[in-house]
Amino acid sequence: MLGDGKSVVLSFDDGPAPVGALESILQTLRDNQIKAEFYVLGNEVELYPDAARKIVRDGHDIQNHSWSHADLAAAQAEDVRSELEETQNVIEDTTGFIPTKIRPPYGAGGFRGHLDADLVEAARELSLEIVTWDIDTEDWKAPQGLGPEKIRNIESQFAQQSRKTSFNILMHVQPGTARDLPSFIAQLKEWGFTIAVP
Repeated sequence: MLGDGKSVVLSFDDGPAPVGALESILQTLRDNQIKAEFYVLGNEVELYPDAARKIVRDGHDIQNHSWSHADLAAAQAEDVRSELEETQNVIEDTTGFIPTKIRPPYGAGGFRGHLDADLVEAARELSLEIVTWDIDTEDWKAPQGLGPEKIRNIESQFAQQSRKTSFNILMHVQPGTARDLPSFIAQLKEWGFTIAVP
């Protein structure tokens, strides 16, 4: 089976808004007793502090996804630093949790072999590990969510990385993903994957 002896971590970018989608995702994770990681935007944490607190209250990791979803690889060094630092501050002030990871928007400047020097320096100063993902669900592309076409694409991504034993799955806080998450979790289990704690 595709997932025999293998594990996945579920991760969600761009939260904590829209709040309705987030609450639905959190409920599904509760129902399935799954812990996930959320890479949130600082400006959204500022606007929706209660939503950010719900993520932490439910026992999930809340991590840094920049302040404004900027392309960090194209930004000036001082802008990269402020995007990361302001997000660190608002997450800690709002939730009490200090992020340990930065996932740059679009993965820009974050992939091995293509690391952006300014991002590396800012992350080091803030004690952040730069992370990306292994499986891109493309859940944001039309039709939004995790429908049959996306599932076939995800299955193919797993098959192409047959030697790998642990995977980070990228999703987004959005209504289509919230709607399809229960069936996607069931599909991962059917493939034989263990859903790991981040």
